[in-house]
Amino acid sequence: MPKKPFTAEEIVAQRQRIMDSASSVMAEVGFHHLSMRKLASQLGMTASNIYNYFPNKESLFIHTRCRGFELAFLDINEQLRVGYSPQQGLLSFASNLVAFAQRFPGYYQLMFQPPLLSLEESDLADQEVQHQLGRLVDEWQQHAQTLLVDAIPELVDQPESRQKQMTLFVVASLHGLIDTYRYQALPGLVAETELISQDMVTSHVSSLLISLRSTLETRVQQAAAS
Repeated sequence: MPKKPFTAEEIVAQRQRIMDSASSVMAEVGFHHLSMRKLASQLGMTASNIYNYFPNKESLFIHTRCRGFELAFLDINEQLRVGYSPQQGLLSFASNLVAFAQRFPGYYQLMFQPPLLSLEESDLADQEVQHQLGRLVDEWQQHAQTLLVDAIPELVDQPESRQKQMTLFVVASLHGLIDTYRYQALPGLVAETELISQDMVTSHVSSLLISLRSTLETRVQQAAAS
């Protein structure tokens, strides 16, 4: 009897299963060292079976990175439904980012430390999915910026470039905190634990807000004096 074809739901589940495994492998060995054959072996299937879902590893990478942001937006959408105060919203965003990095380390690394693809490699990937990924990245950045401006109302009157600069400062600082714990690079500073506590996140965000407000106040004073 011929094998019954997969339903649409089963195909989606299989694609997600492949991407879940690929995210961990690519984060561990890097995109350029990814072996589709070894990935297939890990999944208990053949490499040709993976190619039925993704025509090449460039396409697999773009789809996997895109899925990472889609998973992250599930947390963001839940946060928006709750309706926090501005500062609580920024804290929730930071907490969700830390939790996401701990829950999906492979996806997190591909999202925020992606390998550089050559033009030739980029051309091999699904162009429509690349555009979708670009929209998701832009939306994630804009969401982070909106949260920061809401938490620091003084930023509203600042130029867009200043808002982006300060948003980058916050995101980069959180990313540094996450990576320091993930790689245990500074064991004497991470309190002998691999997980970032909620107290640590709260203190970190509070310190960032104090620093940014102080910076803005100094700039206003300098502008008034000049």
